[in-house]
Amino acid sequence: MFLLELSCALRDVRVRVPHAVKRGEKAILKCFYDIEDDSLYSVKWYKGRREFYRYTPKETPPMKIFHFPGIKVRRPASNESQVVLDVVTMPTSGKYSCEVSADAPSFHTLIAAAELEVIETPHNPPFITGIRPRYRVGDILRGNCTSRHSRPAANLTWTVNNEEVNPAHVRHHKILRDTRNEMETAIVGIHFVVTDQHFDNGKLKLRCSAQLHDIYWKTTEKTILEADAFVKYGSNRVSPVDLYDEQYSTHDEDFHNKKNSYLTQLQGKLSSQLAKKTMASRV
Repeated sequence: MFLLELSCALRDVRVRVPHAVKRGEKAILKCFYDIEDDSLYSVKWYKGRREFYRYTPKETPPMKIFHFPGIKVRRPASNESQVVLDVVTMPTSGKYSCEVSADAPSFHTLIAAAELEVIETPHNPPFITGIRPRYRVGDILRGNCTSRHSRPAANLTWTVNNEEVNPAHVRHHKILRDTRNEMETAIVGIHFVVTDQHFDNGKLKLRCSAQLHDIYWKTTEKTILEADAFVKYGSNRVSPVDLYDEQYSTHDEDFHNKKNSYLTQLQGKLSSQLAKKTMASRV
């Protein structure tokens, strides 16, 4: 008889807590359970070992909220199956548990828990430093990617021509922490010997990506040109337009007009130089 009562009692308590929430946004904590033939006595939420929310349907009012730093419950959106935390802050981070109890006579109680982390995303995309606009085959390419002022530090990854870089060519520097606000800065270096295979029609695309959980993802791309590519590939493969460094492109109309004028002059100069070289070789 006792085993039969247990089989009809509370079971399958589980929680759905977001792994990460951006500071200033809301967090929805859900608690799922199967009460079967029993009736619900209470649902309690804890942060760590401290209770901050209780829902007891047979009491009036059924909802009780216990205030402490980092916890601000949005009352109208909370009930027996979920709690909504409003305007989360860094102290909101921690372990959250949902405790469900069945009513008499069993008073069977189960609990489930999960971690929540409040993050501060970088205000700007990652930026690349130390990279020259042009390289020759055999040169050593060496530079850094930096993502500033986040918490925790962003996860940085390099790709070359849309392919992940060999880990042996990547260096993870020590995380820098600002003691005034505990914001963190991540720096990851890259270094490798440039080969002919790195260039596609005289171009090498270097990209750095910064990521924080599934909330933040930003990339910065730099196009590197092969030195003397016009001479190497010829006018049929690479034009002066292709050799113009893409990292300086912008949407400003006046800049584009100046760029087109510059490229026209460059085309004329290169064509003239090529003609002189051709005549000299014939002599």
